Amino acid sequence: MKKFLIVFFVVFAANLGCKKLDEGDRLCGCSPVVEPPITLVIKGTNGIDMLNPATNGYFAVNNIKMYYQSGGTEKQVSFGLSQPFSYGAGSTLKFEYYQLLSTELLTLASSTNPPNLYLKLGNGEPLQLKVTMASGQKYKVEKLLVNNVEAAAAESPLKDMRPNIFYINL
Repeated sequence: MKKFLIVFFVVFAANLGCKKLDEGDRLCGCSPVVEPPITLVIKGTNGIDMLNPATNGYFAVNNIKMYYQSGGTEKQVSFGLSQPFSYGAGSTLKFEYYQLLSTELLTLASSTNPPNLYLKLGNGEPLQLKVTMASGQKYKVEKLLVNNVEAAAAESPLKDMRPNIFYINL
């Protein structure tokens, strides 16, 4: 009986600790907090995927630099690359682009005093990234400006399933 009461108390306490990240997200208080990433798709001329290794002149991971300025020094922002994927009911829809993902970028952008963020692709000039967060939502990006030009956001149903996907046209 004591074991049952202890297990019951632990389950009860865990349920009391459940929190929501943003509207529609569900998170249990005992789950690790994993922030959603900001996802960037890099398109060249004619919509060519510039992160795809099959593309001539693509940007390899070692030729990409994401950073911010702090006290006159550059600090690296961690990121990763993800391959194309399927989504939707029965995975019938395909997202054909490779993506650059960074949860640290979202953390920096949602801070009270966000730093100047930059993305450098190959030998090109750094692109300045300005992120505007949705009002009242900690993990939802309203818009992304790349060198003061608004980047296109993913359309539904993709944006409903995986928020914060933006297309950068070079």
